[in-house]
Amino acid sequence: MATSSLALGGIIGLDSYTAFTSTIFMLILPSILFMQKHSLVAKPDNTPAAASSSSVILRPNRHTISAACRIWNNPRHLKFRQPGPGSTPWRSLLFFTLRSGLKVAAIVIIDRMLVKKIQAHLFANSNVLDFTPDQLPIIRPLLGIRIDEEDVDPISRHQFLLRAFISVSWIWANFVFLESCHAILAIFFVAILRLDNPEDWPSLFGNIADAWTVRRFWGRFWHRIATPTLSQWTRIIIQRVLHLQLTTGVAKTVEAFGIFFLSGLAHALASWRTGEGFAHLDILFFCANFVVVAVEILVARLWKYAVKGTWIELELRRNSKLRVVGRILGLVWVFSWFFWMVPRWLYPKALRLSIKQALMIESLMLNAKS
Repeated sequence: MATSSLALGGIIGLDSYTAFTSTIFMLILPSILFMQKHSLVAKPDNTPAAASSSSVILRPNRHTISAACRIWNNPRHLKFRQPGPGSTPWRSLLFFTLRSGLKVAAIVIIDRMLVKKIQAHLFANSNVLDFTPDQLPIIRPLLGIRIDEEDVDPISRHQFLLRAFISVSWIWANFVFLESCHAILAIFFVAILRLDNPEDWPSLFGNIADAWTVRRFWGRFWHRIATPTLSQWTRIIIQRVLHLQLTTGVAKTVEAFGIFFLSGLAHALASWRTGEGFAHLDILFFCANFVVVAVEILVARLWKYAVKGTWIELELRRNSKLRVVGRILGLVWVFSWFFWMVPRWLYPKALRLSIKQALMIESLMLNAKS
């Protein structure tokens, strides 16, 4: 099926990651050069000998090279401890290498033995009609609701499973690619070059079990590769253009919106550069998530106010089973949101890719006959 490359994460490929990474680093570099202060290299002693030997340009050594790598390749703004390269015992290095290697192996095995098989089974019975605009609505087909006496075709089992798979496959695709590359690079810099320490390479993603709201999905589970940079640029706009104090509620709301909007814009630029099309849907997807997060915050505050001082609040604090049930329902809510929203983001891209590849195949067949 022509859309098999799209099933795992929108058009997830090396070209897309290259385009997105280039866009983010265009924002990161001015921040590194003009906005941040760096002190990863230990200061020289205040002795006459040290003062006479000091210079503006530091001679390359393991510490300066490690510091340079940390400055230029730290989009998450991680904090590093001063004892630089080579300070980790060999036993810890061996354990870190083994753990990182097993992580990569587990990810690859799950992807190849489970996810790819599910993908192949679903797409073996799929065609272009599965991604047409009439497949975007889901609530009315599930409930059989009619509008203006218009009949609604019930959703088939195949369409339901395909939609469910694509709704979460973009998450898995990003996790597989980013976490695997991150683990391999961690082994290279920590165990082989010994420029970093194991704690300098924390996991990119959090625990999916903590994502029981859309807000926690983006804040606790999803990687924060671009978030600090986008936040920094949004704060510049807030202070210098809007002239707002960063501590105000309006400024915090604008900052959150700016992060989602700029993320959508960066993805849109990557879509445009790689020829995916429908770049505006990237912006729409991330802005829609901002709106949902804002609604969640409002509902949570109203709920907290409504149950404050009641037996419900006391029972929720005492009963751990209720909290577990609440988190499970929250995970169902997050899945339901993506089940509704993600096809509106990815189905048009899948349809465009399918048509393009079908036309290419037809053209090749005609050329072969002639």
